[in-house]
Amino acid sequence: MEKVCLGKVVKLHGYLGQMKVQTEYDKDFDANKIKEIVNDKDEVFKVTRIFKNTDGVVVKLEGVELEQAKTYIGKLLYIDRSVLGDKILFEDLKGSKVVFEDESELGEITDVQDYGTAEVITCLMKNGRELMFPNVKDLIVNFDYKQKKMVINLKRLKEVSDYEN
Repeated sequence: MEKVCLGKVVKLHGYLGQMKVQTEYDKDFDANKIKEIVNDKDEVFKVTRIFKNTDGVVVKLEGVELEQAKTYIGKLLYIDRSVLGDKILFEDLKGSKVVFEDESELGEITDVQDYGTAEVITCLMKNGRELMFPNVKDLIVNFDYKQKKMVINLKRLKEVSDYEN
């Protein structure tokens, strides 16, 4: 199982051991596909109830009652990556190599932030300078999360950032 972070438990929901988990997944995310959750000790729990909430999900795990659920506040929970299908996650991008279409290397992605209107990608260029650019239409040509490589369009990058050769 390739696990990815579902999110952080931020508080309890009710008195039955349900936990509110803050996630960064978009509205297309299908929480009902989650059948198991893994805690930070690699213990696997069956999901008995899950539903979306304002900025995450509320989850009830089999065998986890109120007192044990309290111990999860502030901790991360994980799910099997296959639940997400082909979605690309921020954590997939970090550490990825950024190249242009001619395969010349720009640098490596160090951070990704979501500002609502667009995600902003921070790239540490080969010259040691940081470059920030938005994830906008026609900029990213391809991303291979298994090879951790992003191909971008140089012309479009110059239009949306302060990049200079």
